[in-house]
Amino acid sequence: MGKLVVVQGDAVQGTDKHTVNGVVPNPPPPGTTVSCTGTGAYTYNGAVTSGLSTFVKIGGIPAALVTSKSSLNPNETGPSGGHFALTGKNLALTPPGIPPNTPLSLAFMPSIVGVGVPNAGSGSALLTIGGVKVLLDGDKMDTCDNTLSANSTVTASGQ
Repeated sequence: MGKLVVVQGDAVQGTDKHTVNGVVPNPPPPGTTVSCTGTGAYTYNGAVTSGLSTFVKIGGIPAALVTSKSSLNPNETGPSGGHFALTGKNLALTPPGIPPNTPLSLAFMPSIVGVGVPNAGSGSALLTIGGVKVLLDGDKMDTCDNTLSANSTVTASGQ
């Protein structure tokens, strides 16, 4: 059976692994900090938003190509979102042994967060628009300009 074609606004979801660095309070003496660095897993909830076909629309919505990009949904980079440095799962920080509930100050390194591009293996082998492959349901996306992992998938639902 064939696959659905991805269009503008279709969901891109997955998990990214990011490098983080920051500071943690150092108990003695009060007021000093220790630098920390590490990695964590972050939920990517976004949508296909740019680089779409200007020629072909499906149901009035521009078709997505291997030149298309995704971006995180609004509020995903805020404290309650899945792509906020402090909300990482499986945070592995150095120095080790930071007590639970210790107030941390973390940031992503590099600070590029949110952009996704189709993985090199994505796109239809048969269907092209202007010679550019069309994205299909289930194609992989490399999200957040991140070489540590690219585990996001686009889901066609906007047709």
